[in-house]
Amino acid sequence: MPTDQVFRRVVWYGLLLGAVDAVGGRLLQAAPDPSVVLSLGATAWAAYRLAETKAARIAVPAAVTLFGVYIVTFLLCARLLVGWNGSVPWRPRSATWMTMFVISAPIIAIIAQFLGSRAGARAGAKPASSQ
Repeated sequence: MPTDQVFRRVVWYGLLLGAVDAVGGRLLQAAPDPSVVLSLGATAWAAYRLAETKAARIAVPAAVTLFGVYIVTFLLCARLLVGWNGSVPWRPRSATWMTMFVISAPIIAIIAQFLGSRAGARAGAKPASSQ
């Protein structure tokens, strides 16, 4: 898949996940936090799948782009929905929590890229008769 198409897809995924998380959080509670599992899981998934398909050079930048778009979309949607359903503006738990949350995205992407590259290499090393 061409690089521009990969980045277009991760931007769309980030927009969709961020909006769904913000709206879902506002439906379920008045002061939602961004889903750590959803955002970091999507980041890891993107890096892993790209590295597994031999696109390791763009795996980390694409995954971090997905995370960045997710966070910005979550913040904008959460801000737009303030007051709806009795909700209040989102506030991070603490500066330390927010820093660790943002720093963990590239670390997760690098680990997932490594694991995806290994999985892709193992799949490529198998004999044709076992596939």
